[in-house]
Amino acid sequence: QAVFVSATLPKLIREQIIHRYPDVIHVTTPSLHRAPQRLAQTFIDVSKDFQGHKLNALGSVLRTAASDKHVIVFCNSKTHANLVYRQLYKRGIPSLLLAGANLAKKPYARTKDAAARPEISEDHAEAEESSEERSVLDDPWEKETWFAGQEEIYAAIDEAAPTEEAEVAAAPSESTVSVPISGADVNDLKAPIPAFNRKEVLSAFLGTEPIPAHLLAPIAPPEDSTVEDMIALSARRKILVCTDLGSRGLDTTCVTHVVLFDFPTTAIDYLHRAGRTARAGSRGKVTAMVSKKDRRLAEQIRLAIRQGGIIN
Repeated sequence: QAVFVSATLPKLIREQIIHRYPDVIHVTTPSLHRAPQRLAQTFIDVSKDFQGHKLNALGSVLRTAASDKHVIVFCNSKTHANLVYRQLYKRGIPSLLLAGANLAKKPYARTKDAAARPEISEDHAEAEESSEERSVLDDPWEKETWFAGQEEIYAAIDEAAPTEEAEVAAAPSESTVSVPISGADVNDLKAPIPAFNRKEVLSAFLGTEPIPAHLLAPIAPPEDSTVEDMIALSARRKILVCTDLGSRGLDTTCVTHVVLFDFPTTAIDYLHRAGRTARAGSRGKVTAMVSKKDRRLAEQIRLAIRQGGIIN
């Protein structure tokens, strides 16, 4: 017997499960692909309301939500997350960063010669460690969180997916995805991404103690402030800046506010990010920052929310 459990059920996953297990029985709740009922959702048109300055929009959101003690800010790329993390610190807002993995890589990357997971050589592993750019393949924390026990499903999905070479040729580079942000220092966009211990970051975020100094942005504090001031300030409210690494598999029942600094590229990703709050019947809110390129998807999601329909 096999049991597959998921908060969402994308079409490709569903088709692969049916293909391998034709007699599978589906059990779903009426809330599948719907936002929680006690979740307040707000959409901000950054171009109209803030003249395209996303950082100013984020600052405004955080100032008006000062009573929220645990806030998650989502970005679409590691470089954007690192930029926001640094920019907040420069503006006197200490935060934590969770953006260490490259989730663009699937756990079972298929090459022309093999459909199964490739072996990782010692040389490759050492290179990955030294570059501070660890992929899902090399990260046991992520495998244990999302992929354990799902090897057959992901291998089957890879059979229907393009080869790794084709994906690499078609995929935009990190520098292409991480476009400059109005009002931000371009040096922050190019700054090295700190290799923090993820369990330590999550422990600091979920706890009540101030953020340790070594987890704060590795730059000088704002004028008229010291590192000690920033540490003390961090005890009042915890802000976690992250990629989609923080959208699944984490216990975030204490989170009361999710901010989508970068609008997600799919409705499913929107649901997973929004699902970090309003959990277990509690209240929560999501604030989505919408740029011109995001308006079509954002409007479709807003329409589904107004009609109480499925976000898919």
